[in-house]
Formats: sequence, structure tokens, C-alpha cells
Amino acid sequence: MSLNDPLKQKPSDDSPTWRTFFDDTIVPFWDAKVESRYFKADDGLTLHYAFYKHNTEAPLVVISPGRIESALKYQELFWELAQYGFSVTAIDHRGQGLSDRLTDNPHQGHVDSFDDFVRDFARFNDEIEKEFGNVPKTLFSHSMGGTIATLYCANYKHSYRSLILSAPMFSIDTGGVPYSLAKFVVSVGARLNRWFARPWYFLGMKNYQRIAFEDNVLTQSSVRYDAFRDGYEAQPSVQLGGPTFNWLYEAIKASEAAQDVVNKINIPVTLFRAGADKVVSKTGQLAVASKATAGHFTFRTIEGAYHELMMEKDCYRTPVLNAIVEQTLPLLQQSQGPCAQ
Repeated sequence: MSLNDPLKQKPSDDSPTWRTFFDDTIVPFWDAKVESRYFKADDGLTLHYAFYKHNTEAPLVVISPGRIESALKYQELFWELAQYGFSVTAIDHRGQGLSDRLTDNPHQGHVDSFDDFVRDFARFNDEIEKEFGNVPKTLFSHSMGGTIATLYCANYKHSYRSLILSAPMFSIDTGGVPYSLAKFVVSVGARLNRWFARPWYFLGMKNYQRIAFEDNVLTQSSVRYDAFRDGYEAQPSVQLGGPTFNWLYEAIKASEAAQDVVNKINIPVTLFRAGADKVVSKTGQLAVASKATAGHFTFRTIEGAYHELMMEKDCYRTPVLNAIVEQTLPLLQQSQGPCAQ
């Protein structure tokens, strides 16, 4: 680690002092420096986003989170990027975080149409342009948020300089069930949901619960996992349970659509695959990589990593953090002008 590394004060996740640092440094930064805003989606839903503004000219890292995630889950990343002199913002997608929910049960992960997520993200970009102006931007996205970001960058005019995809949801792990059968079951369930006008959880899904670390499939970092769960228990309004039939139906359609649009994206794209992912399958990610003909597409596998790369152990997490920093630092130098040292 370089003496000039702005993160040199931060202990590694295997240090007994990591949680103390998180509680005594990162959480107070979040409470004092990170602001909340709300805006209206096209259909009138109220959506939430959080942001940290370093200054009026700093480059901006925009985060498109995954399913069940809220901006709150990215406290550590907000703090880290702030140390580099970047501004940061993250949206709470509809139906999760502090944004409006879509069913009578606030724990249900539901959406009527996946296109709503993409339209919301377009509106979100209008909002952050009002807040930050025309600063250079990097887009970081995770899982479901990667599907949203891919469809957005392929189909909307935007000003992002690069896109980073962390374990993107380009296909869903069906747990050993043949994909065609799983897709059929989901399709029938979603159709019945619409017929009865009552969203149902997918088979086996339920309200939010704190799963023991030993049973989780998200991360191998116990301290990051506990910090995430403790934060969600301290703020129950961000808790989210399993997906509905219709969410899964829409997610499958969107994942398949995202596989076909990578070559419509004309900015550098870096896709990180988690090598031990049990949430999304590698099939769609490999399909995207095989279809990418543009020279600005990079595919990287982090062997042994679980799905939540930004919650993982440092050895798995650091390459993704480094990619965000490396793609945003040149934007910082540009924003400071030709005399920047």
C-alpha cells in the first residue's frame, strides 16, 4: 500500500479493528455528510436517493444497486470514494430502500414491468444533473442494478464515461432446475398474479429475515455481513424479503434483453464475474462477453468470490474498488484543469 493511498488509515476486513473503524469513522461520515433527496417517477411513485457532494467540480460515481439493496448498504464505498475526492450518489430502486413500495406488503420484492426500473433510472439521471451539473460521471452497478444500467446505457442518451458491472444479473441461477422449466413455472405464476391482481411471493420466498452468516450466499466477509445486517435492523423501513412471481418473470425477460444490447453501449464497459456466485448464473455473463465485439469491453472473473463483490473480503473486493477508482481518477484530473498536480 502506498504512503499516498488515501485509504491507508482503513483496516483490512480481517483485522479486529475493522468494525470499530466502520462504526467510529464511516457511519459518522454517512450521518454528517450524506444527504437524502426524493423525486417523482413517471407514474407518480416517490423515489429516494442519497448523495455525497465533494465539491461542485468533482467527478461523480453513480451507483445502481441490486435487489433488496438501498443506498445505506454502500456506506463503506461512499466513504472510500470520498477520500479520493469523488462525489457519490446511489438510488433506491422502486419497491426497495426508502422508495415507495409496490404492494400492500412492504417486504415483497415486486415490480410490474422491468422497464419501470430503467425509466426511473433515466429520471434519476435528470435529478442528479440538476444537483451536480455536467460533471464527468462513472456508473457502477451491481446485480439487478447491472441489468438496469446496461439497458439504460444501451437505449438512452447519457453522459457516462464508463460502466462497471459487478456480478450483473444477465441470467438467474435456477438452483439445478432446468432453465426452461423454471421459466415456465415463473411465467404461469406471474400470469395468475395478474389475473387475480394480487402479487404472490415466488415459491419458498418470505418476508425479510436475518440469515445467519454461515448460511448466507452473499459474502465471505463476516464483518461486512454483520454491518449490513445491523444497519438494516436499525432501519427496518429498508428491509426487503423475497421476490414475487412477477418480479422474477420481469427479471428473466430483462436479463435476456440485456444480453443482446452490449454492442449498443459506446463507452468502456468492465464486467466482473463472481467466480463462486450462487445468486446469478454465469451463463448470461458469458453470453454477453461472447457477443461483445467492441474493443472497449473487458471481462474479468474473480475466482472464489461470492455474489456481493463490494461486501466481500478485501482480496475479492479490492479489484472492483480499484477499477472504480482507476476509471474515475482521470476524470478528477480533467475537472481540475491542466494545472492539476
